[in-house]
Amino acid sequence: MKLVTIDDGLTYETASPDRFTQAYRDGQTALERGEDTDNVLKKHVIKGEFASAAGYLHGLAADARKRLPQHSDDCPCRRCVYDREALMRSIYRTWREATAA
Repeated sequence: MKLVTIDDGLTYETASPDRFTQAYRDGQTALERGEDTDNVLKKHVIKGEFASAAGYLHGLAADARKRLPQHSDDCPCRRCVYDREALMRSIYRTWREATAA
C-alpha cells in the first residue's frame, strides 16, 4: 500500500496510485460531463479494479463537497442545529471531566 496525496490536499492509501489518481479526477468531473456514475462504478468493480472504484467514489464525494452550500453560524436547518447541540454537549462533557479530575 502506498499513500497518495491528491490535488486538494487529501491523502489516501492505495495499492495502485496511478489508477486511483486518474479515477479520482474522473469522479470529480463526472457530473460536468453528464456521465452515468453508477455504470462507471460497476465497470470498475466488475473488472476487479478496486483502486479505481475507490478513487472514483472519492472523486465524486470531493465534487459533492464543493457543491454544498455554505451555512451561516446561525442557520436554522435541522442538520446545523443538531451539529451545534452536539458540539455544545461535547464541550460541556470535556469541561465536566476536566473539573472532576
